[in-house]
Amino acid sequence: MTKIEFAVGKLEPQKKLQLSAGFERHSHGLQAPEYECEWLNWTVVDEQGKLIGALTGQLLWDWLYIDELWVDDSCRGTGLGKQLMQAAESYAAELQLSGLWLWTQSWQAPGFYQRLGFIEFTRFDDFPKGHSRIGLRKTLLE
Repeated sequence: MTKIEFAVGKLEPQKKLQLSAGFERHSHGLQAPEYECEWLNWTVVDEQGKLIGALTGQLLWDWLYIDELWVDDSCRGTGLGKQLMQAAESYAAELQLSGLWLWTQSWQAPGFYQRLGFIEFTRFDDFPKGHSRIGLRKTLLE
């Protein structure tokens, strides 16, 4: 008889490999595109070598997912965040990707991204309670 086991924390490495292989076999059987994810990052350091801004993302299929965008408090309002987003968008355009997408929280920066041409494609209200998780995307190819 099968047994369901419960654990807190990340899946054990061996089980994670088996899970990934299972997904790949299933997707291959459905003739899905290969799952090849490449991590990308853009960083900015000051004269002393301190990190003052970063954008991390994942290139998956023909979209660039913006995972994290952070600018040090001392540099907010200087346009650094916009420059990082423009660098990512330029990279996506060079590769002729379909677009960029991201998640943000209602207390973070939805307006910032919308000013850069991103549009809301989904919203998860009360996540956490009283706030929203917002999915935004910007299409490059039409």
